[in-house]
Amino acid sequence: MPISELLTSTLVASTVEAFEMMIGRSVELQPSGPEPPANWTRHVAATVAFGGHRRGVVCIHTSADAATEIAAGMLGIDRGEVNGEMPDAMGEVANLVAGSFWTKLAAVEPTTAITVPTVTVGSEFSTRHPSATARHVCPFKMGDELVLVELVLMGN
Repeated sequence: MPISELLTSTLVASTVEAFEMMIGRSVELQPSGPEPPANWTRHVAATVAFGGHRRGVVCIHTSADAATEIAAGMLGIDRGEVNGEMPDAMGEVANLVAGSFWTKLAAVEPTTAITVPTVTVGSEFSTRHPSATARHVCPFKMGDELVLVELVLMGN
């Protein structure tokens, strides 16, 4: 099942807006590169699930270094001052992107409820989804760092 252009363009717009307004970092959509690079020995996956008219997840994947940069931007501090806040900051970023995404879509389709974010930090893990899903990954560059924003729809 393909994911519509409306959904992907709305996800891109919501991501750019959240990073610029709330983190003070610009992100640039990349043409390809949907899988995390092998050098992400420690990475972060921040996920917000949703249900209602549509069901699925929005997930932000990035390296731990990029997540620390994101947390610093969100908190308005230097990278070196980030001390344990990174998981909460990444959860909030996922919440901002997913919330903006669904708020924009509410203008053209029935509303969807979202959950609180879940953040996984670690190494040698991957996310898997049931086979009855559609998946679209939007790769962004934030400076030299890669940030992947994934939309997964279940059974729609």
